Amino acid sequence: DLQPLVEGTVEGAERTRDIVDGLKRFSAMDRDENLPFDLVAVIERAVHWVGKTASDRFRVHLDLPGEVIVAGSSGQMQQVLMNLVENAMDATAGQAAPELRISGRIEGDTVVVEFRDNGAGIAPDDLPKIFDPFYTTKPVGKGTGLGLAISYGIVDRHGGQLAAANHPDGGALFTLRLPLVKTQ
Repeated sequence: DLQPLVEGTVEGAERTRDIVDGLKRFSAMDRDENLPFDLVAVIERAVHWVGKTASDRFRVHLDLPGEVIVAGSSGQMQQVLMNLVENAMDATAGQAAPELRISGRIEGDTVVVEFRDNGAGIAPDDLPKIFDPFYTTKPVGKGTGLGLAISYGIVDRHGGQLAAANHPDGGALFTLRLPLVKTQ
């Protein structure tokens, strides 16, 4: 019985290390940066970087305005966007043609960006907890439960909102709302 206990302890320690590393990286980020940046360019960059590790079958379709200027930390926002794209990639892994549709529109002084995948969607019991720290729907050792919690906090600090739902036609739908930079 000793070998499985040692292996379980090592696995738990490695998972704890990963969580602490993630928290250290997050706390050291450019928290106070408040500069204008093009959200569309950051979305495209996030899709590009995640695409390097994605299956050749995973497709991302973009339907975004030409340029959308918001303020804050482009690095933090890229972390949010990469997390949303990676989660969609994971959620659609079992699909014959896995895909993510990212669409954006302007509503008054706000940009609304929707991330809709063609996976199984989010279980109704999971929806109220999806942004809770350490809550994960991934198998043990595959997720820390910090990605969406940290993303939610970053979006909130940028004056925006991040919401999760299931699309009526299937799949998960994450909606990001951020205030636009006011032009003179």
